[in-house]
Amino acid sequence: MDVKISIVLPVYNVANYLRKCLDSLVNQTFEDFEVICVNDGSTDLSLGILEGYSLTDSRFKIITQENQGLSGARNTGIQHVQGDYILFVDSDDWLEETALEQLYEHVEGFNSDITMFKFKYYNENSSEFSEGPFTNLEIIDPSFYTGNFFYMDVLDIIFKISHAPFNKLYKTSFLKDIDAQFLHGSYYEDLEFFYKVFLKAKKVSVLPEYLYYYRIRDHSISTSGDEGSFDIFNILELTKQYFIDASVYNQIKQDWLMFTIVNLKFVYLRLNEKFKNQFIQLMKEKYYDYSLNEVVYSENWHYEDRAFHESILPAENYKEFDLNYDKNCYEILYKHYETLSNEYKKQIDMLTDKNNQLKEELNESSIKNKFKKIVKS
Repeated sequence: MDVKISIVLPVYNVANYLRKCLDSLVNQTFEDFEVICVNDGSTDLSLGILEGYSLTDSRFKIITQENQGLSGARNTGIQHVQGDYILFVDSDDWLEETALEQLYEHVEGFNSDITMFKFKYYNENSSEFSEGPFTNLEIIDPSFYTGNFFYMDVLDIIFKISHAPFNKLYKTSFLKDIDAQFLHGSYYEDLEFFYKVFLKAKKVSVLPEYLYYYRIRDHSISTSGDEGSFDIFNILELTKQYFIDASVYNQIKQDWLMFTIVNLKFVYLRLNEKFKNQFIQLMKEKYYDYSLNEVVYSENWHYEDRAFHESILPAENYKEFDLNYDKNCYEILYKHYETLSNEYKKQIDMLTDKNNQLKEELNESSIKNKFKKIVKS
């Protein structure tokens, strides 16, 4: 039976968090949805929890498969959806109770291929919520809230838009028309999937409401730092090709180079030490392939990203790289503050001169007043 919204929920050994996620779905104010629960080879109590919910709520459908990873589980879910729209939810996260209602009302009016919405981070260790430019979509001008847009309208900020799949509602027919799949067995598949899909969407809209809560916890894929981290090289190459195919690479080239460095730095700084030398050698091998020799620094570059870029070629091993990286950071900061210091010194000298000039003028005025009093007396 057709439904309005299909939720694709990959599940793998998340028994400690799963009930909160499922309860947030059961309690939705919008009822015309299904949940495709893909049990991806869980070895804990996750499957039993799913079965408990499916017994009391027919909207929960369980598919069990051998472990294929997050991308494989999402792809399985896509194959089984019946809804007009697809929402990807991670099984340790949860939704605002009115999320589906707000999304459906919005997309019915906009008829968008992709609808973006806001989300918040939840830090499991500190029990604190947080947000930032990625989560609150503040980088997207509010003028875009009133209608659909597409990638050409936002080329100047295209690398500042969240590439997470979970804060977006996708039109099912759109994803199936372009045969959209997550890159199987790969880390950072979210990044590749977003740009592959976003560059083909004709209608994108924004619902500026916080509807999703993303749990940050230890031992997640994004913080593991294992050999899967090397997938970033393939992901960057594939994504670059999407921009070339869309005939916009030359327009966004400098932004792309900065984006490349930002992602390589993100991965390297979380990498297990035993993989660092290999990672550095790969960065050096890819340096010219990625056109990193053509970087033009601008005020948009963060000093740490610039320092990382400047440290790649000279390094023979990770210890040398790390020392160079720290040194470059301090040198850039020193030059920055030295420039500021010189500017401040100029301002101080100028204000001192003005102050001295004012004192002289006041002194002269005082002498003249005294002379006038003497003459009068």
